[in-house]
Amino acid sequence: MLKKIKSYKTRDWITIAVIAAVIGVFFTFLDSMYSALANLLGPTFMALTFGVYALSALLPIYLVRKPGAAVIGSLFAAVINILTGSPYGIHIIVAGLLQGLGAELGFGIVKYEKYGITSFGITALFIMLFVSLRDYFVFSLGQLTTPLLVATLALRVVSIVIISYLICLAIGTALNKAGLVKFGKTNT
Repeated sequence: MLKKIKSYKTRDWITIAVIAAVIGVFFTFLDSMYSALANLLGPTFMALTFGVYALSALLPIYLVRKPGAAVIGSLFAAVINILTGSPYGIHIIVAGLLQGLGAELGFGIVKYEKYGITSFGITALFIMLFVSLRDYFVFSLGQLTTPLLVATLALRVVSIVIISYLICLAIGTALNKAGLVKFGKTNT
């Protein structure tokens, strides 16, 4: 993978950095509302926001389409999130790393060649598994009843597939038409 990262062009680095910085700042805004929403909606409904948080890994890899972009983007967004005031500290870095690794594994399965809804579905499973495993032990996700746990995990996957895919598609299409990123049509 290090060999692939060395092949990054300046445009790739700038794309990842700008997207990650915007996402990191946006996450700080979301962090200010997260506790109130979690108390109001509960863990199962909060799983619907999972697709928004997965953008830190998915949008950079969708735009750059090279190995490593998801991990680099999600870690950079996590650092920006912390620097702009997130109260969650190291948990943000761990979540960013796990989301990035999940995205790399998912898109690695399709050899970084397909970026359609099917690829996002595969990737969503890995991101959900990696982050949910941490949440199970660190944030007591395991305290949910089995039906609530299954519903939460399913909603996390659906959220990633629908929210992340639609946002990546919209932003990617606009940036591609503007000539700011270059890639062909998305493949499933």
